[in-house]
Amino acid sequence: MALAVFGGVAALVLVALPTHAGQSGPSPRQIRHELAAAVTTSPGDGATSVPLDSPISVYTSLGRLRSVVVTDGAGQPVSGTLDPSDTTWTATQPLAAGTTYRVDATVAGRSRVAATTVASFTTVTPSAWVHATLWPDSGLSVGVGQPIVLTFDHPVTDPAARAAVLSHLHLSMSSPVAVGAYWFSSTELHLRPESLWPSGEQISLSDSLDGWDAGGGNWGQGSDQVTFSIGDARISTANLITHQMTVTDNGKVVATYPLSGGSDQYPTMGGVHIVMDRETQVRMVSSTVGIPVDSPGGYDEIVYWDVHISDSGEYVHAAPWSVADQGNTNVSHGCINLSPADAQQFYGFSRVGDIVDVVGSPRPPAPGDHGVMDWSTPWSSFTPIPVTPLPA
Repeated sequence: MALAVFGGVAALVLVALPTHAGQSGPSPRQIRHELAAAVTTSPGDGATSVPLDSPISVYTSLGRLRSVVVTDGAGQPVSGTLDPSDTTWTATQPLAAGTTYRVDATVAGRSRVAATTVASFTTVTPSAWVHATLWPDSGLSVGVGQPIVLTFDHPVTDPAARAAVLSHLHLSMSSPVAVGAYWFSSTELHLRPESLWPSGEQISLSDSLDGWDAGGGNWGQGSDQVTFSIGDARISTANLITHQMTVTDNGKVVATYPLSGGSDQYPTMGGVHIVMDRETQVRMVSSTVGIPVDSPGGYDEIVYWDVHISDSGEYVHAAPWSVADQGNTNVSHGCINLSPADAQQFYGFSRVGDIVDVVGSPRPPAPGDHGVMDWSTPWSSFTPIPVTPLPA
């Protein structure tokens, strides 16, 4: 009997001892044969193009495993654990791509006889690696409507791959609430709560894409983590019928602004918008939304105090030219017009992820528009994901 070290773990390795003269029963050679035949390695010996999410395991139906050493192509050991019965060893680290692994397993049985088996297999080489970026960035404080966005650098179209990636995400919150996931495109996965995020929430999302089968021969790679917070609940309601914009902060009304919304020809899109970004000035050109600059409704000018709320070019902004219409008539090309003073105040109040709810519009939310798509998509379309409490 000898003490050996395998992968940093000491293990007893038993070797065959000679039988006494006249001893009945199978010979050591027969026992070793039986022991070797009882060992099953997964993936199997000689397997090729093994998927990277395949578990490595060694099992014996006879005797006990006394050592399992798995090494990669560079001879580096693979970590693993042995179950309490000493019959199953399981790897605890993911497989590397395009790598040949060797498995050496020693099993001991009766009469202090041991046998060693050797197997090898080779993993798949991906067609492409798929990575993801996360938003919001770490350290940001965002509004109660801001979704978490994962953007992938290769399309993910396989339903199984879309479902599987959720198990590679870990979401934690200071006060957990129900959160769901929805694919808005082949490269964009959004997470949002059933209702708005609670104000003051601390949120951490990590991904670990190694071992994720992204479909079509592609595999996930890499990991990332973001930690951010949810600020005060700043929710504004732009009513296109009363021509008033009511601004609240944590449920308290802090301002009411006369507004002019989109005209009958160019109605402002209805629905719950989120603040996407903001700029002190934007050059607005009508041709970007299909209106020739030299037409009667055309324009090309610098506009100030711009809070961006849709992909289609809708802003809450200063409009000195429509002050007389603000509070009584909708005359804009789709934006929410405010007086310069009110627009500047609202600009200073707003942050990314705040809510601007446009009501009284004949124009429904546009599918795929980042300003409205998260909160116009019903909660029933989202797939619930686990949420764990942040450490205290």
